[in-house]
Amino acid sequence: MKKNTVGAAIDAAIEKDALIEACQKVVQIESLTGEEQEVALFVAEQMRAQQFDKVEIDRNGNVIGTVFGDGSGPSVMVNGHIDHVPVGAMQNAFSGELVDASRWGEEGTAIFGRGSCDMKCNVIAAVHAVGALKRAGLKPGGNVIVVADIEEETDSPNGVKSVIQGGLRADFGISVESTKGQVYLGHRGKLEFEVKFIGRTSHASEPSNGINSIYLSTGFIDQLQGYAEGLAHDDLLGPATVTITGMHSWPDNGTAVVPDLVTMRVDRRYVRGESPAGCQSEIEGILRSTNPNGERAEWTVELINHYPLMYTPEDSPVARAAIIAAEDVDGSKPAISAWRFGVNGTFMNEGGIPTIGLGPGDEKWAHTPEEHIGTRDITEATRKIARAVLAVTKGGEL
Repeated sequence: MKKNTVGAAIDAAIEKDALIEACQKVVQIESLTGEEQEVALFVAEQMRAQQFDKVEIDRNGNVIGTVFGDGSGPSVMVNGHIDHVPVGAMQNAFSGELVDASRWGEEGTAIFGRGSCDMKCNVIAAVHAVGALKRAGLKPGGNVIVVADIEEETDSPNGVKSVIQGGLRADFGISVESTKGQVYLGHRGKLEFEVKFIGRTSHASEPSNGINSIYLSTGFIDQLQGYAEGLAHDDLLGPATVTITGMHSWPDNGTAVVPDLVTMRVDRRYVRGESPAGCQSEIEGILRSTNPNGERAEWTVELINHYPLMYTPEDSPVARAAIIAAEDVDGSKPAISAWRFGVNGTFMNEGGIPTIGLGPGDEKWAHTPEEHIGTRDITEATRKIARAVLAVTKGGEL
């Protein structure tokens, strides 16, 4: 088929009404992290309805659907997660209703609800995109593996990371986290440090007999803010940042005791040219300079979580395929950008699977009381994902 014929065949095979209905239904299924069983069954059912060749739910609860290629080209793994964050103050969080998107300054209709753009509708879009290739009779060159994984919101290793460690592989990867239908090449890395300040208890009526761990921490807090102002900026990935995300002192049971321990969580986002070890060394330098006695025994720092930096060059075959796909739908080259938050595609990259982002929705609505996703955004991204999958498995052409 010629390029325009291939695109027309894909578009004709996308069942838009069924796609939007499935997106509404998936939003109506509550799936907090660790409670994804019901939505996993729904996604597996959607894969079977879309004529996937193989569908399974692994022991961790990840849904893995495969469409077999003809063996003439590379394989691709398409990933999205099926858990969502708590609703907080969000009202009617699981309505999945169609609403007028003008309330957000957008055109057309949108699906409202927790997990809509982050990111269960994105997963359904990917499933229907791959299904459209089947219905259009467009066999991919290599296998297409769709992984709908669990526990992403808590950075759990039980999702796609466990799938890769279990031996499942692909030549290229596509994350369908929200990109507004544009092509994203990665994101900053995230480091979380646990910093402890160690003092000595005393009766609160005699504070000079103790060492107040809260006071030990104040100099570090002041210097950390100045350190944040001088961090690097990456032209693609954005600024390196640092912030304190939690702080607690002990004892804190209401008794008259000077606390001898403060535990603090520090979030450090790093960019290209930086390393986790270098970032930790910088944090330790601030701690040494603000420790009144210059003794490391009064503080400790430990790396407790690392979400690796993700970056795939624009000239990678999978990035080129996504650009071709988006351009075929929009008639112009897509914006090339990066996420501000982290996505599980980073573990695909880390596992040797060059991965890019292409998905519906705007990431700015994730985790907010106004979370929604435009219906046109869903259908347009489905068209793009189908083209990108076909293009990358066919050597870069539609």
